[in-house]
Amino acid sequence: MSRIYFHSPSETVEVLGSERAHLGLFTHEASIGFLLGAVGEFRLKKVLHPSSMAYEVVTARTSYRMLSTALGTFGDREPAFLHNGERVDHWELLLNTLILLGNDSVRLAARVHAQCEIHGYVEGEDRVWLAGLVRGARTDGVFRDGMGWESVIALLESRADEPVVMSYSVCDGFPNDTATTWVPPENDPDREAWYELSHEEQWRTGMEWLREHGGCLQPGKWSDYRFGHNLTVMDLATQPATATGGVKP
Repeated sequence: MSRIYFHSPSETVEVLGSERAHLGLFTHEASIGFLLGAVGEFRLKKVLHPSSMAYEVVTARTSYRMLSTALGTFGDREPAFLHNGERVDHWELLLNTLILLGNDSVRLAARVHAQCEIHGYVEGEDRVWLAGLVRGARTDGVFRDGMGWESVIALLESRADEPVVMSYSVCDGFPNDTATTWVPPENDPDREAWYELSHEEQWRTGMEWLREHGGCLQPGKWSDYRFGHNLTVMDLATQPATATGGVKP
């Protein structure tokens, strides 16, 4: 059974893997709703690349479910949307849309789903703030009962002097020997020396790496955080009509 882990130097708690699947479906379906609301059903072809699966679905006037599938995990492998004639990644665009148009619970669902595998984290001073968001998502029903969220709230509220870092059980935990500023000796191609480091040193070098690479959940950059190209469906909806759908060679 898979798990979402929340690690601190002192403790690790877990959320059931079925909640990750729930968050994936919830955030994807919500983002498709925002897409249809912002762009409109009859303009969709103009913001999709003609070679994309989603374009074929819209052209054939098939179901909403087919469009959702085409833009989902098992759909388009190449960027499906067009912005000013350039292809843009649809995963990042749909996530950014949720952060722009959703409430705090929707934003948190998007961030946990997108960043649990790549070690999204919160600094110690913001743990109580994040605990409040988790509690709000539980109250809203976005985070479900019996999944382990109460243990996450308890961990976050237990102290304010340690960061908390996410991981997903089918990927690397944290800390690990790749998300780190630690450099292995030249005679250690398998990076075995990592396991000889102290717990404190593993965390120190791991947090150095995370702080250099972003991904922090923090109140000052909560509603305006963006992934990748920074675009949302509103950028598709408001781009000039002459650029919409114009594919650059």
